[in-house]
Amino acid sequence: MKKVLNKKNFYILGALFIGILFFYFTYNTPLAGDDWGYALGGNHPIKNAIGMYNSWSGRFFSELWGYLIAPRKYLWNIINPILFMAILVGIYYLCNIQNKYYSCVILIIALMLNVSKQIRMETYTWIMGNTYVVPLCLSIYYFAIIRKLVSTRLISGRLKVAAITSNILLFIIGLMMENIAATMILSIIILIVYAIMTRRYLLKYLIPNLLISIISFLIMRLSPGSAYRLQVDNAEFNKLNIIDKIVVNYPNFIEQTFTNNYYIISIFALIVALYLILEAKGKNILLRYASITIQLITIFVSFSFLLGNSFLNDGKSIFSMIYWPLYVIDIYLIFIFLIDDHVLKERSIFYITIAGSSVISMLLSPVYGPRSSLYLVYYLIILSVIIFDYIKTNRTIGLIFMIFFLLLVLTRSYRLINKYHLVGLRENERQEIIKYYIEHPEDEEVYIPRMPIETIHSADIEPNDIYHLEVFKQYYNLPQKAENIKFYYVEDK
Repeated sequence: MKKVLNKKNFYILGALFIGILFFYFTYNTPLAGDDWGYALGGNHPIKNAIGMYNSWSGRFFSELWGYLIAPRKYLWNIINPILFMAILVGIYYLCNIQNKYYSCVILIIALMLNVSKQIRMETYTWIMGNTYVVPLCLSIYYFAIIRKLVSTRLISGRLKVAAITSNILLFIIGLMMENIAATMILSIIILIVYAIMTRRYLLKYLIPNLLISIISFLIMRLSPGSAYRLQVDNAEFNKLNIIDKIVVNYPNFIEQTFTNNYYIISIFALIVALYLILEAKGKNILLRYASITIQLITIFVSFSFLLGNSFLNDGKSIFSMIYWPLYVIDIYLIFIFLIDDHVLKERSIFYITIAGSSVISMLLSPVYGPRSSLYLVYYLIILSVIIFDYIKTNRTIGLIFMIFFLLLVLTRSYRLINKYHLVGLRENERQEIIKYYIEHPEDEEVYIPRMPIETIHSADIEPNDIYHLEVFKQYYNLPQKAENIKFYYVEDK
């Protein structure tokens, strides 16, 4: 135990904490929405995944994930916690923490638990939402491999393993989710430029990486299923030119990128402000003080919903549409002109570019939901930890921040445990009700209580959602007609 509590190994304890917490969430969470349909097709996962590639979606590995995992809830109970444990460990290694071992691990956990409720519902506790989490995890480990190649020259055997592994990771990512696949292509191009300028030996790894990423991405985007989905389901959006697509998506972009992610954005702004106050003394005074002011304003704007001010936190308001692009410009100015350490400067510019590109690409997408911002959020988490670890604080300030992060962890953990305890109770209630209706086919109408609010994505079905009503009925073997299944509201305490 002493060895685990050692500051350099503290991340192991953090990973165990995340694993136990996510096991509790996952164990209490039933299948929902699209999960039911994939569970029904689980007998022939590869065949069905190929069928979806040809008819509905080019995300071959995402479809395969659904057909493999959804019919086997017990497997998801194990994989989902391990996935988030792996993400925490990957972030720890990618950030290369050197100073604030305890505080940085607690900060990672605090930010992982304080993602927006929409992202949590659509990715943390939903099997088909995990298809966003898997490529996130793989991308983190890809960059961890590259960081290792940059910082040390591995022996030939390990170099081969690193090269093969990196290409496998990129190939899977490219066939799972469009925005992270496109982001990986951009990031590798940036790395190639960096290698040409400073470390040419990296090119023999990065050029194959780029080719694999492009090939994988094209296999997904040029699939018959992707073409059909664009032409049929999103025909009207597809007719728009690029400018019109951006105009249509821009308010949603602001909302999904900034206003919904108020915890992550405000803590990132707080850490940047702390860096400017403690580490950027003597720099461009006007830019420094202006940037400190902007970071503090950003924290206020992010939490202005507590004051009932819809103008400041409304993604569709003129203020939001103008303010947030200016904030991004300020962040780039800070990283370019107010950071002296060249390693910190390079890493900061690189990761903020990755974070931004993952959501900018969604401006051209006909479907832009909260889960698409998962990559933005996690690369902001990575950048927040990198900058915070670099800041030199005295013991008192360091302790204050560690206590603050710990309180975020404890309060959010307590709330989430309560939420998913209620989910478990409601699921047990649902199972009893479903059992009754199976045994009483003469009851023509089925009444199912809705899940507690802000817990499970698509666990409740609206009357006009014929597909999900049908797969719900088939999944639970209900004898009644799908249109006779009604989901009703229950007062949740």
